Amino acid sequence: MKRFIHKQRQLMNVKCLLLVLVCIGMIWGCKSQQELPLPKEIPLHYRIGEENITSDSSSLAALHWSGFFQDENLASLIQIGLANNQDVLKTTERVRVARARMQAARLGRLPEFNVGLGAMRRRFGHYTMDGVGNDDSNLSPTVPEDRLIPSPYQDFMVGVDFSWEVDIWGKLNMQKKQALNRYLASEEMVNFTRTQLIAAISEHYYRVVGLEKEIQILQKNIALQEETFELGKSLKNSGEESQLSIDQFEGLMLNSLGLLKQKDREIQSARYQLFRLVGRYPFEWENSSLEEMDELPEVLALGVPAELLRYRPDVREAERELLAQQLEVDIAHTAFFPTVRLYGMGGFNAFELSKLFITPLSTVYQLAGGLTAPIFNRGRIQADYEMARASQKIALLDYEQTVQSGFLEVLDLVNGYEIIEEQVKIKDQEVLVQQRSVDNASTMFRLGYANYLDLINAQSRLLEAELEVVQLKVDQLANYAILYRALGGGWL
Repeated sequence: MKRFIHKQRQLMNVKCLLLVLVCIGMIWGCKSQQELPLPKEIPLHYRIGEENITSDSSSLAALHWSGFFQDENLASLIQIGLANNQDVLKTTERVRVARARMQAARLGRLPEFNVGLGAMRRRFGHYTMDGVGNDDSNLSPTVPEDRLIPSPYQDFMVGVDFSWEVDIWGKLNMQKKQALNRYLASEEMVNFTRTQLIAAISEHYYRVVGLEKEIQILQKNIALQEETFELGKSLKNSGEESQLSIDQFEGLMLNSLGLLKQKDREIQSARYQLFRLVGRYPFEWENSSLEEMDELPEVLALGVPAELLRYRPDVREAERELLAQQLEVDIAHTAFFPTVRLYGMGGFNAFELSKLFITPLSTVYQLAGGLTAPIFNRGRIQADYEMARASQKIALLDYEQTVQSGFLEVLDLVNGYEIIEEQVKIKDQEVLVQQRSVDNASTMFRLGYANYLDLINAQSRLLEAELEVVQLKVDQLANYAILYRALGGGWL
């Protein structure tokens, strides 16, 4: 009876000790946990001057790239790029890494099982405790003949062992959720990389289209300048024009020829950049003309910012990373609590191979459990926890920064798009006026009412205006491509 009471007291002491350790861990953990600030509030509306840009959420931001860019030649290049661009392919492989980590975290909640197979042969010295003990056991009359210990000693083992951390505080479940968030973040990174690529291909495509148009304008002007130059030489021979006027016009024509060579170099460079983006060596491809791209969609129907920012993969990636980092804080928090692990093994063990699978005589098993709680390493755990909290704050600031940058980027692009559109209209009118000026100057020059310098100035201003309107249209197209990237790419 006294022995029973003594055992009960010992068991009670063990339970009290475990309860104390758990309470200490909970007190330390709760003492370290603090609240983090919420993300800053997003403005309700975009504004251009005093005008609100609001509509339903079915806007450009929801369009897939194939609906955003309807040029068939451009769409063909984009498809090639999505299939071959090395950056996109590398990011896709990172998704596979994240998926494997997520699978590993999911299986981490299950017990770890291992199958073991072993054999050993060992000779004990006569003057050792094991050697003397084995000899003494073999001399005992109670030991049967088939159970005498052989010398040298042999040991054969076949069995299964397991180890399992009991997820009392939810750490393994949080690790699974964290891996899931990081996997989803990696998928958003793929979408972000694809969006960046599509916008870059579109920008370079529009640049090639614009350069082709500039080359056509230069070729047309050079032909006109050559014709006028020949006329001027005829007039000089008849004494109606001076050598100074002829030299000035020849200089203008040579300047146009030099600019044409520069545009030839620029268009080749732009094409090589396109080949790099699509991940292919140079090949034959076609592009549309600038005139076929005059009609662009209305960009004002963009929806409210809260709706728009949902479509941006970089915002969703930052949000997923923030959630993962918050879980990292909670995981670090569980280090203050005790950890419970269960161990066990079972199988067959014998010193002769012929007796290995004799049941139940060769059957062995072991069951055990353990509990560990931090006592003297509180400083290290606290440091890990503070690092996790600091990383969480960084992730929160990254998220806020990404949201703010996305909002301002769209606002800047929409404003820029509208202003460029107004500039194009004004510049188109200027081209018409300059064209009329050239026609009048040519007529008056042939009739002798205007000199060579008047014609030179008129043609120079026309060429300059025509090149400027092309550049503005290319800028507008590039702005449209960047707007696609800023709106998120339509992957949601």
